[in-house]
Amino acid sequence: MIIDSHLHLPVDPPDFPAKKQALLGEMKRNGVDRGIVIADSEPESVIGSVRDCAELFRGDAVIKVIAGISPLINFEEQLCYCRKLLENGDIIGMKLYTGHEPFYCIESSLLPVYDLAAEFRVPVLFHTGWDNNQYAAPEKMRKLGAKRRENTFIYCHCFYPDTENCFEVLRECENVYFDTSSLADDADKWGQIRKSLEKAIREMPGRFIFGSDFGSCSQSEHLRFAESLDITAEQRELFMHGNAENVYKL
Repeated sequence: MIIDSHLHLPVDPPDFPAKKQALLGEMKRNGVDRGIVIADSEPESVIGSVRDCAELFRGDAVIKVIAGISPLINFEEQLCYCRKLLENGDIIGMKLYTGHEPFYCIESSLLPVYDLAAEFRVPVLFHTGWDNNQYAAPEKMRKLGAKRRENTFIYCHCFYPDTENCFEVLRECENVYFDTSSLADDADKWGQIRKSLEKAIREMPGRFIFGSDFGSCSQSEHLRFAESLDITAEQRELFMHGNAENVYKL
């Protein structure tokens, strides 16, 4: 069983039904059984707004949806809509695009998102790493995780490319999980990232979730990278699907 927990609709197909078919086709080619599509936080987006993605995959047995949400765009309206989607079972979490948008994960303005997620017992995801990485830096996430123990947080991209620092700083934050999407984006960095990831998976096997960031990155390359990891069969089962089933209640 393989669950890709970090997918986006592809950019190139001309409409949303075509994007859906392209995504499902890629999953079939790569032997991926189930997936989680993350919507944009923008109300109009080529990769799909929350409304676009929720409607496109409503009732789908293979694909579940994460809502993108922003404190900078019609925030109260977004919160109300996410509540409705959560009540109807149309989304299984919410993502904050820290770094893509200029707000910090520890800002008090985000408390309504954390409260809503805690109420419905769904995770909150964060974009991390690359440029503008200060907005959800590991030290800030450690403070947030300690302060909001009632929440489950998912740290997407593991502060790429500084994965070693990420895992060390967040080691004791048991309510913070690691989504490994984008880690295979640059083959020249595979050696360095593989070493830190293997060590962290062995030490924290219940906290790693496979994702590819398809739509931006290659799903097949991420699967090849995952296959190359020197971990036990049990750790691999957790990584490739078991932890996602637990965190997202699939």
